[in-house]
Formats: sequence, structure tokens, C-alpha cells
Amino acid sequence: MTSLLYRMPVGIAGAISRPQDLTVEPALLDATLAFPVYGLPGKFSGNSFVPLVAGDTAAAITGFLVRPYPTTSNVDFNHQLAVDSELTGGLRTGDILKRGYMTVNVGEDATGITRNAPVYCKLAGGALTPDAPAEGDTTVVAIPNAVFTGAGDADGNAEISYKI
Repeated sequence: MTSLLYRMPVGIAGAISRPQDLTVEPALLDATLAFPVYGLPGKFSGNSFVPLVAGDTAAAITGFLVRPYPTTSNVDFNHQLAVDSELTGGLRTGDILKRGYMTVNVGEDATGITRNAPVYCKLAGGALTPDAPAEGDTTVVAIPNAVFTGAGDADGNAEISYKI
């Protein structure tokens, strides 16, 4: 059992945090270009929603990969991610947050994030960060119409607002 001494976690990466205010669309996912985790931005490549790669621009971002819930098995939960060993190749289905609120993970302590801070994305892999890129760094871009709603937790989880 885990005791919460100071603060509840903000959420789980990829989870919809305010279900009353959102637009989510189903999409095909390409198993050969799988997302490493939920809550990352992506783009369309042909008919498939795929992670960003080096050389993409912020204009390519069309939404965020949503964590499925509820699920009935690990296969259901992991079939969208690169961690799945039971399903190989082909197309899979998933959901894309087109507008709404979602919990994401920035990979570092997120308690210093301020309300309305821009959300930055490392293009190769799509990792999110609250830190602005260095001058001239084209590998990290601001995601248009995405902001943090406030401070996150020490595990790196924070809520974003996208196109709201």
C-alpha cells in the first residue's frame, strides 16, 4: 500500500482529465511506427496516426494519443504501444484527443509548471517538456493551442489544455 503524504498524483499520462469538455476521434495506428507511451502528440501519415519524427514541424501535429479506459486485458491496453509483443505488424485502432484536457508526462518534476505555460515537444519521439528550446534549436517546438493548466506532480504528470 502507498501512502499519500502531501498531494495526490495529477493523473496518468494519456488519460482524459475532464470528460465533459472534449473531442476524441478514432484512428488507425501503424504498428510499425508505434507510440512509446500514451499522451504524446502525433500526426497523420497516410491514413494512420503516428508519432512525430525529426524533421516534422508543429504544423504536423493533429492531436494526442489517448490512453484506453476501461480495458479488459493487458493486450487491449498495450496493443497501441511499442511494448506489445503479442500483436505484430498491421494496423491497430486508437483514439486521438482533438480538443480537450489530458494528463501528460514531461519526464521530470512538473511542480514548477505555471498556468498557461506553453507545451513544447521534442520532435524526434514526441516527448513533451515545459522548457523552452535554446535559441536556434529546431528539434523542439511549441505545440500550437496547447498550454499547461497549472503545476504538475513530482513524477512529471501535468494537465494540458489543447485547443480549448
